[in-house]
Amino acid sequence: MPYVNATDLGNRIGTDQLTRLADRDGDDVADTGVIDAAIAEADGVIDGYLAGRYDLPLSSPPALLKTIACDLILYALHWVEPPEGIRNRKNDAIKMLQSIADGKLVLDGRTPSTDTPQWGDALPVMADPRKMGF
Repeated sequence: MPYVNATDLGNRIGTDQLTRLADRDGDDVADTGVIDAAIAEADGVIDGYLAGRYDLPLSSPPALLKTIACDLILYALHWVEPPEGIRNRKNDAIKMLQSIADGKLVLDGRTPSTDTPQWGDALPVMADPRKMGF
């Protein structure tokens, strides 16, 4: 289940801007494939950070994850070099996800998964796969 959909994104950034960013064929209509690909990319990034800490998929994504998803999607939709403000929001979103993965930030009081060792737990861990450069 995606953290946001095209309607959520349009409500957040405005349908005119969404159309400008996602209209790749020049027909003044946002291309759903472009939006869907950006949503999938953002979901993959979010899930990558949350997988070690929470049972996925989350039944109802908290508002924070929706904001993070929108910032990641907005960055992905800029197929030419995004403006500095968009880059900063994307970088802030990644920092927030890292804080969640590290256990410094808990999502809406949700209980982290106890099925697997969490990064930062006292259990021995070989390496953090997010930092291995794959």
